[in-house]
Amino acid sequence: MSLKLEHVSYMYGSDTTLAVRALCDINLEIPDGQFVGLIGHTGSGKSTLVQHLNGLLAPTQGTVTYNGRDIWGKDFPKKELRSKVGLVFQYPEHQLFEVDVFSDVCFGPKNLGLPKEEVEARAMRALKLVGFPEEYYKQSPFELSGGQKRRVAIAGVLAMQPEILVLDEPTAGLDPRGRDEILGQIAHLKEETGISVVLVSHSMEDVANYVERIIVMSGGRILFDDAPRKVFGHVRELEEVGLAAPCVTYILHRLREKGYLVDTGATTVLEARDTILEALRKKRGEERHRC
Repeated sequence: MSLKLEHVSYMYGSDTTLAVRALCDINLEIPDGQFVGLIGHTGSGKSTLVQHLNGLLAPTQGTVTYNGRDIWGKDFPKKELRSKVGLVFQYPEHQLFEVDVFSDVCFGPKNLGLPKEEVEARAMRALKLVGFPEEYYKQSPFELSGGQKRRVAIAGVLAMQPEILVLDEPTAGLDPRGRDEILGQIAHLKEETGISVVLVSHSMEDVANYVERIIVMSGGRILFDDAPRKVFGHVRELEEVGLAAPCVTYILHRLREKGYLVDTGATTVLEARDTILEALRKKRGEERHRC
Protein backbone atom coordinates (compact mmCIF):
# COMPACT_ATOMS: atom_id res chain seq x y z
CA MET A 1 0.00 0.00 0.00
CA SER A 2 1.50 3.36 -0.95
CA LEU A 3 0.57 6.99 -1.38
CA LYS A 4 2.21 8.82 -4.25
CA LEU A 5 2.26 12.44 -5.45
CA GLU A 6 3.41 13.09 -9.01
CA HIS A 7 4.16 16.62 -10.26
CA VAL A 8 1.72 18.11 -7.75
CA SER A 9 1.36 21.89 -7.69
CA TYR A 10 -1.20 23.94 -5.81
CA MET A 11 -2.26 27.59 -5.93
CA TYR A 12 -4.46 29.37 -3.42
CA GLY A 13 -6.93 31.67 -5.15
CA SER A 14 -5.96 30.30 -8.57
CA ASP A 15 -8.93 32.02 -10.21
CA THR A 16 -8.14 35.45 -8.75
CA THR A 17 -5.55 38.17 -9.24
CA LEU A 18 -4.19 37.37 -5.76
CA ALA A 19 -3.18 33.80 -6.60
CA VAL A 20 -0.35 32.38 -4.46
CA ARG A 21 1.62 29.26 -5.40
CA ALA A 22 1.93 27.06 -2.29
CA LEU A 23 3.30 23.88 -3.89
CA CYS A 24 5.43 23.48 -7.00
CA ASP A 25 6.07 20.17 -8.81
CA ILE A 26 6.06 17.87 -5.77
CA ASN A 27 7.07 14.25 -6.36
CA LEU A 28 7.15 11.84 -3.45
CA GLU A 29 5.98 8.44 -2.27
CA ILE A 30 5.04 7.23 1.22
CA PRO A 31 5.60 3.44 1.27
CA ASP A 32 4.36 0.90 3.81
CA GLY A 33 5.66 1.10 7.35
CA GLN A 34 7.97 4.10 6.95
CA PHE A 35 8.47 6.84 9.57
CA VAL A 36 8.85 10.09 7.64
CA GLY A 37 9.65 13.55 8.95
CA LEU A 38 8.28 16.47 6.91
CA ILE A 39 10.24 19.56 7.88
CA GLY A 40 9.98 23.17 6.84
CA HIS A 41 9.85 26.71 8.11
CA THR A 42 6.46 28.42 8.53
CA GLY A 43 5.10 29.08 5.02
CA SER A 44 7.20 26.37 3.36
CA GLY A 45 4.11 24.50 2.15
CA LYS A 46 4.21 21.48 4.44
CA SER A 47 0.68 21.90 5.86
CA THR A 48 -0.70 22.44 2.36
CA LEU A 49 1.09 19.29 1.25
CA VAL A 50 -0.36 17.06 3.97
CA GLN A 51 -3.88 18.23 3.13
CA HIS A 52 -3.35 16.66 -0.30
CA LEU A 53 -2.52 13.30 1.24
CA ASN A 54 -6.11 12.47 2.18
CA GLY A 55 -7.97 14.60 -0.32
CA LEU A 56 -8.76 17.71 1.74
CA LEU A 57 -7.23 19.75 -1.09
CA ALA A 58 -7.22 18.89 -4.80
CA PRO A 59 -4.01 19.64 -6.69
CA THR A 60 -4.08 22.48 -9.20
CA GLN A 61 -1.79 20.31 -11.30
CA GLY A 62 -0.51 16.74 -10.99
CA THR A 63 -1.96 13.57 -9.48
CA VAL A 64 -2.27 11.94 -6.06
CA THR A 65 -2.64 8.16 -6.12
CA TYR A 66 -3.39 5.66 -3.36
CA ASN A 67 -2.54 2.06 -4.17
CA GLY A 68 -2.20 3.05 -7.81
CA ARG A 69 -5.60 4.79 -8.09
CA ASP A 70 -6.09 8.51 -8.65
CA ILE A 71 -7.87 9.78 -5.53
CA TRP A 72 -9.57 12.44 -7.62
CA GLY A 73 -10.83 9.89 -10.13
CA LYS A 74 -14.59 9.74 -10.70
CA ASP A 75 -15.25 6.52 -8.79
CA PHE A 76 -12.63 6.78 -6.03
CA PRO A 77 -14.21 6.45 -2.53
CA LYS A 78 -13.05 9.54 -0.60
CA LYS A 79 -14.62 8.29 2.63
CA GLU A 80 -12.52 5.14 2.47
CA LEU A 81 -9.39 7.18 1.74
CA ARG A 82 -9.89 9.35 4.82
CA SER A 83 -10.22 6.28 6.99
CA LYS A 84 -6.98 4.86 5.56
CA VAL A 85 -4.96 8.11 5.59
CA GLY A 86 -5.65 9.67 8.98
CA LEU A 87 -4.76 13.33 9.50
CA VAL A 88 -4.31 14.82 12.98
CA PHE A 89 -4.45 18.60 12.77
CA GLN A 90 -2.01 20.97 14.44
CA TYR A 91 -4.65 22.19 16.90
CA PRO A 92 -6.48 19.24 18.53
CA GLU A 93 -9.47 21.48 19.35
CA HIS A 94 -10.33 21.35 15.64
CA GLN A 95 -11.03 17.62 15.99
CA LEU A 96 -12.65 17.44 19.42
CA PHE A 97 -16.36 18.15 19.77
CA GLU A 98 -18.16 15.37 21.67
CA VAL A 99 -19.36 15.59 25.29
CA ASP A 100 -16.69 13.23 26.61
CA VAL A 101 -13.40 11.65 25.54
CA PHE A 102 -14.74 8.14 24.87
CA SER A 103 -17.62 9.42 22.70
CA ASP A 104 -15.16 11.56 20.74
CA VAL A 105 -12.90 8.62 19.93
CA CYS A 106 -15.95 6.51 18.98
CA PHE A 107 -17.12 9.09 16.44
CA GLY A 108 -14.95 8.00 13.50
CA PRO A 109 -15.56 4.24 13.58
CA LYS A 110 -19.24 4.88 14.32
CA ASN A 111 -19.49 6.83 11.05
CA LEU A 112 -18.07 3.79 9.24
CA GLY A 113 -21.30 1.99 10.13
CA LEU A 114 -19.64 -0.54 12.41
CA PRO A 115 -21.55 -2.40 15.16
CA LYS A 116 -21.53 -0.73 18.59
CA GLU A 117 -19.34 -3.45 20.10
CA GLU A 118 -16.71 -3.01 17.37
CA VAL A 119 -16.85 0.80 17.68
CA GLU A 120 -16.26 0.69 21.43
CA ALA A 121 -13.55 -1.97 21.14
CA ARG A 122 -11.68 0.19 18.61
CA ALA A 123 -12.02 3.28 20.80
CA MET A 124 -10.76 1.42 23.86
CA ARG A 125 -7.78 0.00 21.99
CA ALA A 126 -6.88 3.40 20.47
CA LEU A 127 -6.98 5.15 23.84
CA LYS A 128 -4.75 2.46 25.34
CA LEU A 129 -2.32 2.76 22.42
CA VAL A 130 -1.82 6.47 23.11
CA GLY A 131 -1.49 5.86 26.85
CA PHE A 132 -4.59 7.81 27.85
CA PRO A 133 -5.74 7.15 31.49
CA GLU A 134 -9.07 5.32 31.75
CA GLU A 135 -10.28 7.52 34.61
CA TYR A 136 -10.58 10.43 32.13
CA TYR A 137 -12.66 8.59 29.49
CA LYS A 138 -15.89 10.32 30.60
CA GLN A 139 -14.36 13.76 31.01
CA SER A 140 -14.99 16.58 28.55
CA PRO A 141 -12.10 16.78 26.06
CA PHE A 142 -12.07 20.56 26.49
CA GLU A 143 -11.10 20.23 30.17
CA LEU A 144 -7.89 18.37 29.34
CA SER A 145 -4.31 19.63 29.14
CA GLY A 146 -2.72 20.33 25.76
CA GLY A 147 -0.86 17.03 25.73
CA GLN A 148 -3.95 15.07 26.73
CA LYS A 149 -6.02 16.72 23.97
CA ARG A 150 -3.40 15.67 21.42
CA ARG A 151 -3.52 12.08 22.65
CA VAL A 152 -7.31 12.04 22.30
CA ALA A 153 -7.14 13.55 18.80
CA ILE A 154 -4.59 10.91 17.77
CA ALA A 155 -6.72 8.15 19.33
CA GLY A 156 -9.76 9.37 17.37
CA VAL A 157 -7.84 8.88 14.12
CA LEU A 158 -6.30 5.56 15.22
CA ALA A 159 -9.76 4.19 15.96
CA MET A 160 -10.38 4.36 12.21
CA GLN A 161 -7.45 1.91 11.82
CA PRO A 162 -5.57 3.96 9.21
CA GLU A 163 -2.66 2.62 7.18
CA ILE A 164 -0.96 6.03 7.16
CA LEU A 165 -0.99 8.42 10.12
CA VAL A 166 -0.21 12.08 9.33
CA LEU A 167 0.50 14.37 12.29
CA ASP A 168 0.69 18.11 11.62
CA GLU A 169 2.93 19.75 14.26
CA PRO A 170 1.82 17.39 17.09
CA THR A 171 4.20 19.01 19.60
CA ALA A 172 3.29 22.66 18.92
CA GLY A 173 2.85 24.61 22.17
CA LEU A 174 4.05 21.80 24.43
CA ASP A 175 6.92 22.06 26.92
CA PRO A 176 10.02 19.85 26.42
CA ARG A 177 8.63 17.06 28.60
CA GLY A 178 5.31 17.12 26.76
CA ARG A 179 7.08 17.02 23.39
CA ASP A 180 9.17 14.03 24.44
CA GLU A 181 6.08 12.19 25.71
CA ILE A 182 4.09 12.74 22.52
CA LEU A 183 6.97 11.85 20.18
CA GLY A 184 7.85 8.80 22.25
CA GLN A 185 4.23 7.66 22.11
CA ILE A 186 4.13 8.13 18.33
CA ALA A 187 7.29 6.04 17.96
CA HIS A 188 5.69 3.37 20.16
CA LEU A 189 2.56 3.41 18.00
CA LYS A 190 4.67 2.95 14.90
CA GLU A 191 6.33 -0.13 16.42
CA GLU A 192 3.05 -1.55 17.77
CA THR A 193 0.93 -1.14 14.66
CA GLY A 194 3.42 -1.09 11.77
CA ILE A 195 1.61 1.82 10.12
CA SER A 196 3.34 4.52 8.08
CA VAL A 197 3.79 7.80 9.96
CA VAL A 198 4.31 11.26 8.50
CA LEU A 199 5.42 13.65 11.23
CA VAL A 200 5.20 17.33 10.26
CA SER A 201 7.41 19.77 12.14
CA HIS A 202 9.54 22.89 11.79
CA SER A 203 12.07 21.51 14.30
CA MET A 204 14.91 19.17 13.41
CA GLU A 205 15.33 18.46 17.12
CA ASP A 206 11.82 16.99 17.31
CA VAL A 207 12.40 14.41 14.61
CA ALA A 208 16.12 13.62 14.91
CA ASN A 209 15.62 10.70 17.28
CA TYR A 210 12.69 9.07 15.55
CA VAL A 211 12.34 9.23 11.76
CA GLU A 212 14.13 7.16 9.13
CA ARG A 213 13.59 9.64 6.31
CA ILE A 214 13.38 13.43 6.22
CA ILE A 215 11.70 15.56 3.57
CA VAL A 216 12.72 19.22 3.80
CA MET A 217 10.47 21.79 2.17
CA SER A 218 11.20 25.39 1.25
CA GLY A 219 9.16 27.77 -0.87
CA GLY A 220 6.66 25.07 -1.82
CA ARG A 221 9.35 22.75 -3.18
CA ILE A 222 11.19 19.71 -1.83
CA LEU A 223 14.73 20.79 -0.97
CA PHE A 224 15.99 17.45 0.41
CA ASP A 225 14.51 13.95 0.67
CA ASP A 226 16.93 11.51 2.26
CA ALA A 227 18.07 9.67 5.39
CA PRO A 228 18.57 11.96 8.45
CA ARG A 229 22.38 11.75 8.50
CA LYS A 230 22.55 12.85 4.86
CA VAL A 231 20.05 15.68 5.31
CA PHE A 232 21.83 16.96 8.44
CA GLY A 233 25.05 17.08 6.43
CA HIS A 234 23.64 20.11 4.60
CA VAL A 235 23.94 22.44 7.59
CA ARG A 236 24.59 25.61 5.60
CA GLU A 237 21.71 25.01 3.17
CA LEU A 238 19.33 24.28 6.05
CA GLU A 239 20.29 27.53 7.78
CA GLU A 240 19.71 29.46 4.56
CA VAL A 241 16.03 28.40 4.59
CA GLY A 242 15.53 29.21 8.29
CA LEU A 243 16.13 25.75 9.71
CA ALA A 244 18.87 24.31 11.87
CA ALA A 245 20.43 20.91 12.28
CA PRO A 246 20.13 19.21 15.71
CA CYS A 247 22.43 20.52 18.44
CA VAL A 248 24.51 17.33 18.34
CA THR A 249 25.39 18.06 14.70
CA TYR A 250 26.90 21.44 15.60
CA ILE A 251 28.76 19.98 18.58
CA LEU A 252 30.25 17.19 16.48
CA HIS A 253 31.35 19.60 13.75
CA ARG A 254 33.09 21.81 16.33
CA LEU A 255 34.84 18.79 17.82
CA ARG A 256 35.95 17.73 14.34
CA GLU A 257 37.41 21.20 13.79
CA LYS A 258 39.35 20.77 17.05
CA GLY A 259 40.93 17.59 15.77
CA TYR A 260 38.68 14.95 17.34
CA LEU A 261 37.83 12.18 14.86
CA VAL A 262 34.08 12.10 15.55
CA ASP A 263 31.42 10.93 13.12
CA THR A 264 29.69 14.18 12.13
CA GLY A 265 26.86 12.14 10.59
CA ALA A 266 25.59 10.99 14.00
CA THR A 267 21.99 12.18 14.43
CA THR A 268 20.95 11.21 17.96
CA VAL A 269 22.33 11.93 21.43
CA LEU A 270 23.23 8.26 21.90
CA GLU A 271 25.09 8.12 18.58
CA ALA A 272 26.89 11.35 19.48
CA ARG A 273 27.87 9.94 22.87
CA ASP A 274 29.33 6.81 21.29
CA THR A 275 31.35 8.63 18.63
CA ILE A 276 32.66 11.21 21.14
CA LEU A 277 33.80 8.48 23.55
CA GLU A 278 35.50 6.62 20.71
CA ALA A 279 37.24 9.81 19.55
CA LEU A 280 38.45 10.50 23.11
CA ARG A 281 39.86 6.98 23.39
CA LYS A 282 41.75 7.44 20.13
CA LYS A 283 43.04 10.84 21.26
CA ARG A 284 44.33 9.45 24.54
CA GLY A 285 45.94 6.52 22.73
CA GLU A 286 47.76 8.90 20.40
CA GLU A 287 48.98 11.01 23.35
CA ARG A 288 50.30 7.94 25.20
CA HIS A 289 52.03 6.75 22.03
CA ARG A 290 53.81 10.13 21.65
CA CYS A 291 55.00 9.89 25.25
